[in-house]
Order: sequence, then structure tokens, then C-alpha cells
Amino acid sequence: MTDLRNSKTDRTQVKMRIKKVMILSVLFISTLVSGQDQSKVLFSVDGKDVYNAEFIRVFEKNRDIVVEEEHKDFDDYFDLFVDFKLKLEQARDMHLDTASSYTAELAKYREQLVQPYLQNPEGIELLVKEAYKRTVNEVNASHILIIVEADAPAADTIKAYTRILEARKEILAGAKFDSIAKLYSDDPSVQLNSGNLGYFSAFAMVYEFENAAYDTKIGEVSMPFRTQFGYHIVEVNDRRKSPGEVQVAHIMVKNDSTNTLRAKEKIDDIYNKLLQGDDFARIAQEHSDDLSSAQKGGALPKFGTGRMIKPFEDVAFSLDEKGDFSKPFESSYGWHILKLIETYPIPSYVDLHSQLESKVKNGSRSGYVERSLAQKIALNYKVIEHKDILQLSANFSDLENNFDTILVVENKYFTSHNLYEYGKEIKKKSKELIFEDFKYFMIIDYYKDHLEDTNKEFALTYKEYKDGLLLFELLQKVIWERSEKDSLGLSQFFEENRDSYKWKKRADLSIASCTKKEKAEIVKRYMIEGLKNDSIKALVNEGATIHVLFSKGKLEEGSSKLPETYQFELGVSKIFEEEENNFTIIKVDTVFEPQLKELKDTRGEVMNDYQNYLEAEWVKELRKTYKIKVNNKNYKELKQRFSN
Repeated sequence: MTDLRNSKTDRTQVKMRIKKVMILSVLFISTLVSGQDQSKVLFSVDGKDVYNAEFIRVFEKNRDIVVEEEHKDFDDYFDLFVDFKLKLEQARDMHLDTASSYTAELAKYREQLVQPYLQNPEGIELLVKEAYKRTVNEVNASHILIIVEADAPAADTIKAYTRILEARKEILAGAKFDSIAKLYSDDPSVQLNSGNLGYFSAFAMVYEFENAAYDTKIGEVSMPFRTQFGYHIVEVNDRRKSPGEVQVAHIMVKNDSTNTLRAKEKIDDIYNKLLQGDDFARIAQEHSDDLSSAQKGGALPKFGTGRMIKPFEDVAFSLDEKGDFSKPFESSYGWHILKLIETYPIPSYVDLHSQLESKVKNGSRSGYVERSLAQKIALNYKVIEHKDILQLSANFSDLENNFDTILVVENKYFTSHNLYEYGKEIKKKSKELIFEDFKYFMIIDYYKDHLEDTNKEFALTYKEYKDGLLLFELLQKVIWERSEKDSLGLSQFFEENRDSYKWKKRADLSIASCTKKEKAEIVKRYMIEGLKNDSIKALVNEGATIHVLFSKGKLEEGSSKLPETYQFELGVSKIFEEEENNFTIIKVDTVFEPQLKELKDTRGEVMNDYQNYLEAEWVKELRKTYKIKVNNKNYKELKQRFSN
């Protein structure tokens, strides 16, 4: 499905290795430093000075994190900071700061960094109130999408707009929306959902789409509107009060492609055990195939509508009382049983205000605050308008070849041709309204381009992002690409350090779980006699009454699935009772003594260690290549200051 839902913009696939270094550069800096610290040189790299102030800002902000996670004292932190500066120096010597990949990525980051400065309280508050109203009231809508790129040629844009109008015309003439959606919509999911997106509320969709859905009455079809994906029309099917959020625990059994009945049989056995009063959390821990939630007794984070696949969501919100659990149901992931942990009604406006405000400031709504912000900014700028040119132009298209100045913002001049390029794709607006949009856009643009000159806080943060991204480019080239391509070096490193990569003692085994001691005794006897697990189940379980569940596989010593006191031993163990009404018997078929791992078994861990090794060797070379001169007096003063 075309992703209408919002997602956080993030650095793609940022590797864990950068965490230690980026901590020095990308965290927001708010620490104030004295005028003296601004002028005191702490150290230099090849004659380029680094001042106390810069070190103090990052140290004050990050020392608790570094001390806690890296166990580093002041000297260690200082060395880490010097290494950081050495790496940046090499990156510049390699001209990575002019590489197209770096400059393009930096431009994206800068645009993100600017966003918090493009807001004003009054405009934000209006959007927060709107968002709360929509959070309380969900809408169910269907849509048709005709894809067209934002920068598509005019002919393609007109073609897409004409097609979406045709679809709307057929619906208004009496055709069913879902049928027309399947004929027209470019959304790949339309063949599965007929264009129906289900219920959603504020922030679930991109803002333009959300507006159209909430502004359209039930049963009506919107006029075409455009988002980043193309042109849409929306039909509103229903509105309702939001059910809020829900938290559930679940047990999942994955489908087995080799035996389609096995998953259903196991989930039914589990369900019957739950009906008999067995503990949901314990069964989830021992038998759920969702390993991340199994460790928490099956518990999942709370969620609202539109966040989970539909079968899962429908069952979750159908549970009435805390502690209720569902019948087994199937999804595309396998079979599930859900248990209701808690329901969370929509909080009051006061309680939800700060969360909504944060979403408004950092989401797509921020652009809608810019116009009112531009009006404020314009009061501080010299803005000259030459609107007479508009009056002399019969049509907006007449501006295309006119290069007379029509707008001045401070020392930046814009021509009528610039206005034409800005507004040539805007539909159903007069040239005067297009000019107003253009003016405010250019005022904001000028403000953004010169923000470093007017806002010291932004200037510091932007510099640190620049350094952080530059370091990423360098690490990518010097460490990551090298380690990924150097299979021979990786293998040699593994062989030289092979004793560090070992399996613990392991065993192939079966685990039988029973809720009654007498049944556990019977199961143990059958296991000693050598009966297979399925045969034991057939003999011990009584129809829908499940007395034994089995797990089978290879486990390491100390696994959380094993009793705490259990030690591997061939054959059948004693009966363990670590919890009330939970009896466990273990049968070990084969024991594997601790042994060295092969590279294929632990490649990720070895790769990480190899990268650490390469970086340590690289830093040694950097310290030989570049001349570092430390101002010992300033260094000792800072160390004493931060040691107290």
C-alpha cells in the first residue's frame, strides 16, 4: 500500500559504531560558557585551535551518558574528543566535506534542524486544538489515488487530475466507490481493501489527506486534492468516538509451511490450557513464537486504531474486561490468542496538550504555521514589493519572460520570472494571491538561509551536525566499506582471536510442561520408555483437556526456557516445580560440550570487533600523522573544574 501514514525522518541504516562518536557532535547543546572560555585555546591540531568553550559544551551535555555507558573519566573523554577532531581533520584533507553525498545529506539535515524555528505559539495552538478534536473523533474513509510526482511535467499533472475527476464523476453518477477504486486507483492495496483505509484519527495520515477526510461529510466524496503521492478523492464512510488505546498480551504460533495443521493444533492446545486456568504469561514465555514479547509474558506496547493489522486490531478492541482472552484467530503472521491487559481512554485536552504540541511542531503541520510566522518575520526585514507589475500583466503567464524586480527581501532580489516559476503549477488562485504566497515563502526562505547569523543556538547545533555527518562519511569510507570488503582480513582477525568466540554447552532436548503432578509422573515414565512426544500427548491429554505441552530444539546452558537449577544430562530429568502448578520434565538426546564457533556462526559479532580493531589502529596512525599540541595549563584547570 502507498504509505499515507506518517513516519519519522531518520538517518538510513545508521550503524551502531557511530554512536560513540556522534555523541560528541549531534546532541543539542544548551550549556552556556564564559567569555574567557571562548578565547582560551585547549589544544590545536596541525595549528588549528580548539577552544575551551567547544569542549565544555559537549562535555557538560554528554558526560553523564559517556560515563554511564562507556565508563570513561575526564582524561578518557578528552582523548575521545581529540580523536574526534583528528578524524574531522583527515576528512577535510580528503575533501569529503565537498562530496556530493555529504552536501546533499547535510542539506536534508539542515532543513530538519530549521523546522523548530519556523513555528509560533498562536498558530501552533490552533493546530493543537484541531488535532485534539480529531484525536477524540475517528473517521473511516476510502480513497482513490492517481500517482503523480510532485515535480512532474504539467502534461502529466493535468492527465492525473483529469483522471481523478473522471473517477469522481462516475461515483457521483451512481457507481459504487469500491468498484471505481479498483478500476482507477494506483494504490497497490486497493485490490485487497477496495480503497477502504479503516478508522484513523489525527497524525495517522499525511496532513493534507487528514484534512480532506475530516472536512468531508459522511457519504460524500471530496473534490480532488493533492499530496506528495499524487491526486486523491476521499469518501467518508463513518465517524465515531475514538476507543483510545489498548494494551494486550499475545501468544503467537507461526504457520508451518511443511505442515499446515501443526500451528492450528498447537494454538488449540494452548487455548484449552488457558481455559483450564493455566497462566497466560508463562505459556507465552514458553510457547509463543514472538520471541520479543514472549520474554515479557506476551505483553505488547499499547496501541490505537490503525497501528496493527486489521484482524489483530479487531480482536484486541473487542475484548471487554481486563484478563479476558480471545479465541484463537489467524492472521498473515500465524495464529494468535490475545489477552486484555488494560484500556486507555483518550486523555483530557490538558493532559494530552504537550504530546500533541510536540507532534504539531515536528510533523507535517509545521508548514502551515509558516505563513503566520512569515508575517512576524517581515516586520524585522526590509521588504519592498512592486505589485504594479502584476497590474500590467493581463495573464499570469505574461510573467514568464519578465525579468523586472517584483520583490526585494533585505538584499535579495526576485524577478517576475521567479514568481512565474513559483506559481505556474498553482491552480485556482489569482496572480495576486500567488504573489502573496510567493512573498511569504521567500521571506521564510531568507530567514532560513540566514538563521546562523541571527541565532547562535542554531549555529552551534548546525555546526555539530555538519561535523557528525562528515565523520559518518569518513567512517563509511575508512572503516565500514573496508571491513565489509576485506573478507581475508576478517577471516585472519577471527583466527587470531578465535578463543573469544565460543558456544556454551548445548543440548538437543524436549521440554514437557504439565500443570498436575500426577500427569507429570505419567509423562516422565513415557519419556523414559522412549515414546515420541505426539504419542505421549495422545495418551495423556483428554480431548479438549490439555495436560502436557511439549517444546523441542537445541538450547544453550542457562537458557531462560530451562529451570534455573537444571544441568544438562543425557536422558530424562527429574520433575522440576519452580512455580505452583507448573511441572517440567526435560529429556536430553544429545549433549554438545563447549566448542569454538565457526565464522559463519558469529559473523556479526566478529565484524563489530574487527571494525573496533581497525578504528583503534587508524587512530594510532592519525596521532602520528597530525601534530597535537595541548595547552596543559588550560587542560589542568578544566580537569580540576569538572572533577569537583
